[in-house]
Amino acid sequence: MCGLVGLVDLAGLDLDAVMPRLERAVARIHPRGPDDQGTWLDDHAALGHTRLAIVDLSAAGHQPMRLGDLALAYNGEIYNHRELRRELEAEGVVFRGQSDTEVLIHAWAHWGADVLPRLNGMFAFALWDASDQSLVLARDRFGKKPLSYAQEGGRLAFGSDLMALEEIEGTRRDVDPAALRLLFALRWLPEPWSIAAGVRHLAPGHTARFDRYGLEIRSFVTPEVIESYTDESDAASALVTRFDDAVAARMVADVPVGAYLSGGVDSALVAASMVRRSDRVKTFTVGFAGAPAYYEERPQARAMADSLGTDHTEIELSSDDALDAIEPLFDGLDEPVADSSALPSYILARETRRHVTVALSGDGGDEVFGGYRLYQGELYVDSYQRLPVWLRSGVIEPGVGLLPDDKGGRLSEKARRLKRFVGHAGKEAVARRAGLARLLDETELDRLMIHPAGHAPTVEALFAAARPRQAPDPITAMLVGDQKTVLPGDMLTKVDRTSMANSLEVRSPFLDPAVVDCANAMPGPFKLKRGQGKAILARAFADRLPGDVFTRPKKGFELPIDRWLTGPLADITRRAVDAERLKLQGLIRPELPQLWWDDLQQSRRDTSWQLWTLIAFQSWWERREAGWS
Repeated sequence: MCGLVGLVDLAGLDLDAVMPRLERAVARIHPRGPDDQGTWLDDHAALGHTRLAIVDLSAAGHQPMRLGDLALAYNGEIYNHRELRRELEAEGVVFRGQSDTEVLIHAWAHWGADVLPRLNGMFAFALWDASDQSLVLARDRFGKKPLSYAQEGGRLAFGSDLMALEEIEGTRRDVDPAALRLLFALRWLPEPWSIAAGVRHLAPGHTARFDRYGLEIRSFVTPEVIESYTDESDAASALVTRFDDAVAARMVADVPVGAYLSGGVDSALVAASMVRRSDRVKTFTVGFAGAPAYYEERPQARAMADSLGTDHTEIELSSDDALDAIEPLFDGLDEPVADSSALPSYILARETRRHVTVALSGDGGDEVFGGYRLYQGELYVDSYQRLPVWLRSGVIEPGVGLLPDDKGGRLSEKARRLKRFVGHAGKEAVARRAGLARLLDETELDRLMIHPAGHAPTVEALFAAARPRQAPDPITAMLVGDQKTVLPGDMLTKVDRTSMANSLEVRSPFLDPAVVDCANAMPGPFKLKRGQGKAILARAFADRLPGDVFTRPKKGFELPIDRWLTGPLADITRRAVDAERLKLQGLIRPELPQLWWDDLQQSRRDTSWQLWTLIAFQSWWERREAGWS
């Protein structure tokens, strides 16, 4: 893993002015690549790079890398680089080292953009071609690695990190009110939105070509879903082969490799596949001292580690540990990330990095195979909608609305899930999915935001645009839509920022293109059955894990945030809702945040997610202000 930053000015760079800004930008992304750093400039382009050495630790992997008129700054891992290398060698290409970076620059020189669909990996890169003064930016299919850009006429800045991008521009951009609205609507920023005005994230699976003709954005993946599996046994067999190949590819490294291990099926399957190839797999899990059972996975992870024979490490978090980690967490976040599980993710990455440089994870398994409870709810929507309207609106919905919605116990957690289901089950598919994703509705957002909605899309429009035009069934359509929205915007952003802040590379076998294509080619009923999410995994891998692992209720990797915000984190909350502070910022009206705080303190309703979103934004704001003071 690495970090990159750069600037292209087609009218010509002032090298004396750009060089110190480039050096400051590279310093900003140092945690992404603590092993090496480099800069390169010509009259029109400046590239900066920091390297976390994983494959070929020698100087032959130094970046920015040059090949004739090409200069490359690359972040990621290409798992099939050896296969591509053999093809290039057969056509006469001679290599100096063993890095995938060198394979990438030669592959581009040889095949151009046609190589992009062939790359199996996670990547973001910038490639400058001095021969025609063109820049190409590219990002992997699922958006596992970040890449932001900002264009002003014939000038384009880009980078792995928003603050690094601003450093090389030499300016601080205003907060985009439309993006801020989306943050409070969802708790995460959907692609391609950035919190900074005028900055966009390159969408997953896309390239941006910048030259004298302007900026052209193109997709290099085929988005439509075509059903091909009709026999569940055939689908399971294909899945096993592809998944094991994906795990094997991600175990290749010249540094120590381990795995995250929770109590769930996804990480357990990754670890089980790893132990088939290595007799000494290191696994890591995190848990909360004194937390309700909803949050605690350590006993199940420990039992799984014992069953698989891994070298297992447990990390226990107390409220004091969480409080101590909040400041470094927010220091490591490039933009506001309001998923509270970012905090345990940060600590898990920090502790894992003490032992290994690469960790495999189960990320993506839920979005690809239907693991979240909201997918299970889809199987009951038709039955609910067949109930008489008078019964739903006159009896069920008002009654369910009186139930509690906290996660403190088994019954209250079931009540919370029932409220969410009933609140949205009567809607059509896109509105239902958007409603389940929403934190605040449009009316609440209008009350909260000082600036009007402007060009911000609605949550419904975002999910409608992501839903495939052709899909074999509603479940697959929903999953593919989430792979384009929630997966890159929330899950992968959180994992990238928290791991790279600790110089740890996290690899996701479930997001191997061959695995995802296999899953998306299956009918929804293969993946999701009543009472069992990810059913095809249980069928395909029944011989690898104890049976109860596949039927165990899913737990959240979240903080008991409602208790902590009114306890050890109360001072942080008070500062976030402070009316004078909010008025000075001029973005958020203080009345609604104060109401959230009062409601949580008085136990009238659980507003912890709203407050945590505000805390995430305020903490990001503070650090950005300090960085430019």
